[in-house]
Amino acid sequence: MPKILLIDDEEIILENLKFILELEGYEVATASDGREGIRVLSESGDFDTVISDMKMPGLSGLDVIRAIRAIDPDLGIIILTGHGDMDNAIQAMKEGAFDYLNKPVNADKLILCLERAIRKTALIRENRRLNQDIVRKNLFFQNINETARQILMNMLPKEVPDLNGIRLSCIYHCCDNVGGDMYDVFEIGDKIVFYVFDVCGHGLLSAVTTMVLKSAINNLKYLYRNAGMIPDIVEIVENANSEMYANTASNLFATLFIGIYDRKSHVLEYISAGHVDQYLVAGSKIQTLSSTATVIGMFEDSRFKSARLTIRPGDRLYLFTDGIIEIWKDDVILAADEITRILSGSSEKSLEENIRMIHDNLMELYKDKKPDDDITLLGIEFTH
Repeated sequence: MPKILLIDDEEIILENLKFILELEGYEVATASDGREGIRVLSESGDFDTVISDMKMPGLSGLDVIRAIRAIDPDLGIIILTGHGDMDNAIQAMKEGAFDYLNKPVNADKLILCLERAIRKTALIRENRRLNQDIVRKNLFFQNINETARQILMNMLPKEVPDLNGIRLSCIYHCCDNVGGDMYDVFEIGDKIVFYVFDVCGHGLLSAVTTMVLKSAINNLKYLYRNAGMIPDIVEIVENANSEMYANTASNLFATLFIGIYDRKSHVLEYISAGHVDQYLVAGSKIQTLSSTATVIGMFEDSRFKSARLTIRPGDRLYLFTDGIIEIWKDDVILAADEITRILSGSSEKSLEENIRMIHDNLMELYKDKKPDDDITLLGIEFTH
């Protein structure tokens, strides 16, 4: 039942209007002047429309409008004016009144005007509620996004490790939408393990999936520490695939490049599971390391094939995720040509200089756009 507040200093008019409205099924409260009306409104606060006289002792109708707007800016207000009082009626509309009616009030016009005011008030309030819901949901998702970002940042290496036999340089950016990039480098015995991977999608779900996949790969640290075992690289990836398939959403998958470098034999064995091309620079030669297998986590019984390379001192391996690769212009990916151009003249520059140059030059290709995916650049130089 709509609730109406009537404000008028003439008792007969107040009672007549109250009688008319109650016959129509409205709940009606009354006030004999503007101050009492504002007090009633402040104490109750659940009215659907206010009907107020324009000329009253104390607070005028315009004063009432201003006071109501301060209490409830969405509340519909109908002003009652005398004939010939158009200036005040127009001013009332400018101050925020929904409509005005001339005295003596016609009952049919009053009910029609009141219904319109109630509908408008309801629409305004619903629109405000929806906007507030949107704001609350945006804040909720921002908090989720920040949680996902924090999860990712906590899983990243705190600093680039100093390992015998290699030199490292890395640049990592977490995008606003929080993707699923991850990298790590560590040693087990005479071998160095390194990887980069990218879980599809964004947000908390991708971050949690990243945690599952990283834990599955890093489990080999536990096996080596407690049992002295170093699993075969194919076994590592197949176990990671099984863990991700069993413990994450069915629509999620990851691309992965993982390598195990044997410091004694100088052999690098790697698997590229659906990952973008990576690059090995040996002197003036640039070798593209393409995918050797399907993605991680999509198929339960996937089988993965590795490849082997003999590494010489001074060789450099450049690893990326697709956040920095997939820069398009006119349906053409620009990044691959830019990377090979930089690497072709990289022999005189340090590993750190090359990684920084690749990053900065590719960021220039974005121009005014911001990357919508995480960016990972990992450079590995084999020193001996």
